[in-house]
Amino acid sequence: MNVFLLSFKDFTRFEFFKYALLSTLISFSFMMIVGYYSFTSIKAYLDALFTPESEGFFAWLYSFAFVSIIINSFNFLIVGFFVIFSSSAISLFILSFFTPKIAAKINAKYYKYELKERVSDLSILLEMFKILLKFISLFFLALILFFIPFVNLIAFFLAFYYLFHNALVLEVLSAVLDKKKFKEQNSTPFEFKFYTLIFYFFASFPFVGLVLQLFFVIFLIHLSYQKIYFLSPKFDNVSSST
Repeated sequence: MNVFLLSFKDFTRFEFFKYALLSTLISFSFMMIVGYYSFTSIKAYLDALFTPESEGFFAWLYSFAFVSIIINSFNFLIVGFFVIFSSSAISLFILSFFTPKIAAKINAKYYKYELKERVSDLSILLEMFKILLKFISLFFLALILFFIPFVNLIAFFLAFYYLFHNALVLEVLSAVLDKKKFKEQNSTPFEFKFYTLIFYFFASFPFVGLVLQLFFVIFLIHLSYQKIYFLSPKFDNVSSST
C-alpha cells in the first residue's frame, strides 16, 4: 500500500490521534502566551525608546504613523513566525515521548521486525545536543541578517528547517532502528529530506502544522521500515486489529 495512504489511515485512528490533540493543545497554548507578551514587550520598548520628546533621526522617523505601523507590522510578522515554528518544535518535542510507543505499534501491526538492541537515551541526547549547537550557529547568523527585508525571513526559515528536519528524523530513527543500524546511518536517504521539506512547508501554517506533526512521525516511521530496512507491510490480521 502507498506510504501516504497507510500513514493517513493510522493517523486518523484515535489510538494515535489522541497524541496529536495532546501535543497541539499544550504547545499552541504555551506559544500563544509567549507570542503575545513578546509582541507587546517589543512594542512597549520601541514606544519608550522613541518617545515624542526623544531626539535623533530614528525618533523623528518613528514619530510618523506609517513608519510606526510598518515597524509594528514587522514586529508582528517576526513574532508570529517565531510562534508558529517554535510551537511546532514544542509539539514535536512532546510527541517524541510517545514516538517509541507509536513505532512499536506500527512495527507490530505491519512489519514485525525484531530490534536487536535499542538506541540508548544518552546517544539520542548527544545527537540532539550536536543538532542544537549547529542550529544556534545558524540562528545567530540569521539574527545578523535580521534587518535585511526578505533575506531575514529566508535565513530564519532555513535555520528552523535544519532543526525541524534533524530533530524529526532523529526522533523517528532512534525509535525504529537498532543501535548498530543507527550508528551506521550517517546520512538519511533523499526521500527523507524531500518529505521533511514538504512537511516543513505545511508546518508553517498556523495550527495545521501542529495537528499534522503526528502524521509526519507516522509517515517517516513507515518510510524508515520500507526504505532503510526494505520491508513491505504485512496485512495479515490488520483488519481485525483496527
